[in-house]
Amino acid sequence: MSFVRLLIHFMLVLLASGLPLDIRSPQASQKSGGSKTPKLSQIFEARISLGAFSSPIPIPGGQRIVAKVEGGTLKGTLSGTISSGISVIDLFNNGQAIMNSIRSIGTTTDGLPFLIEETGVGSDADNFGRLMVSIGGNLARLANQFVIADAELSSDRKNVATIGYVVQDR
Repeated sequence: MSFVRLLIHFMLVLLASGLPLDIRSPQASQKSGGSKTPKLSQIFEARISLGAFSSPIPIPGGQRIVAKVEGGTLKGTLSGTISSGISVIDLFNNGQAIMNSIRSIGTTTDGLPFLIEETGVGSDADNFGRLMVSIGGNLARLANQFVIADAELSSDRKNVATIGYVVQDR
């Protein structure tokens, strides 16, 4: 995903979050005591393997498909093994609009259990969302940080590649 597309997705997520935004130039914002431009810090790259998707389930306005998360890996500041989970994809407008949810559990490289819940919007090839990370130890702070994800579902719908970013003030 290009930086410009990532930035546009990021701004849409921020707008949807209800956080106050100051879109003036950084110089004008700092002179008036306004907000700072946020910075993205990558915390992991994930590779997730999915089982076969269920037959479509009718829902209002579209259909839902569900697959088991069969495993995966996290590499980066947050590293470990994904052992299980579930992926739920809601398809609208003949599959042109997608809302997804992936819940994954696993263990970090230092033996701590974790739960990562991703909720996003987009298409198979370009999906962007927010992560909720539940973990202990030196990464417990992630539970209170705004974490976003850029996810891509493979064309055969068997694998998901995700990059997680923490949003920080500069």
